[in-house]
Amino acid sequence: MDVPDEDEDDLEDIIRGEEPEKIQDRDKSEEEQDAPCWKWTTSPCAASRVKSFAQIHGYDYKFYHAQHMKGYYDTWIRPHLLASLLRDNDYDFVMTMDADVTITHKDVPLEWLFNRWNITERTSIALPWDVETQIWETDYIRGKDSRGLTVLNAGVVIVQNLPHTLEMLQAWGDCPTETRYEGCAHWKTEWSHEQRAFSEYIRYDFNPDGDNIVPIACDDAMSWPGATEERPGPFNSVVLSDCNGNFLRHHTWHKERPRGEFQDAVMQLMIRLLQDKVKENMDTILTEERKERKGGGGIA
Repeated sequence: MDVPDEDEDDLEDIIRGEEPEKIQDRDKSEEEQDAPCWKWTTSPCAASRVKSFAQIHGYDYKFYHAQHMKGYYDTWIRPHLLASLLRDNDYDFVMTMDADVTITHKDVPLEWLFNRWNITERTSIALPWDVETQIWETDYIRGKDSRGLTVLNAGVVIVQNLPHTLEMLQAWGDCPTETRYEGCAHWKTEWSHEQRAFSEYIRYDFNPDGDNIVPIACDDAMSWPGATEERPGPFNSVVLSDCNGNFLRHHTWHKERPRGEFQDAVMQLMIRLLQDKVKENMDTILTEERKERKGGGGIA
């Protein structure tokens, strides 16, 4: 969602490759590791959410807490991090998620979602359409670029290991230097930073085949149920786009919600697994009650 996000420097990465699963946690002190999870979007609390999904499906997993980039807002680490992961590892795809994004259905694999979202062998990057918001009691609409096209949200980013992808990520990361894109330095510290730079410049230059950059439906990967009913929400804005986060929910306004949604998703999965187990063992579990004998009941 196109609103300020204080925790965007925490990125969780699901990495699809051929190697056995790797789990890597960085920048965690012993105090952080032992601390209670009062704030669910900070490390190490957020790490367990995506890590469990990666373990279920056999994906590699890494948790990154970005270091400050002098002169840049911290989320500018995103294009550099993605390029590094593709160059230094034998992965077909890398997917990053902000720490306030939750996975709604943990049993649904990424491969199924890639098919749903029409990610092809030419797709370099996929990310969701942002929601549009309106400043309370004004006519100002947020969520569009300077050409009037809805921006893409970088809270969820999927990249495929292709030469075109690395070229695109290089241009994205270098955008604020203005060697190629005049005016991009404005987004070094101005919200929404690298996300807005991608929508203002990069997407118009790196989609020659029409499916090199794939927008994901807002209803699949943004916002949460009931967001449009909150009037006004934080930052004095109202959500206009009725997006429910059917597969991925981005809680830009409610940092407290990912914890409860993670618990609900795990319990739903557990219940389905238990139900399947009961069905598999029905012959040993089910006992049919005998019909009542003529002449009365009684204990059989």
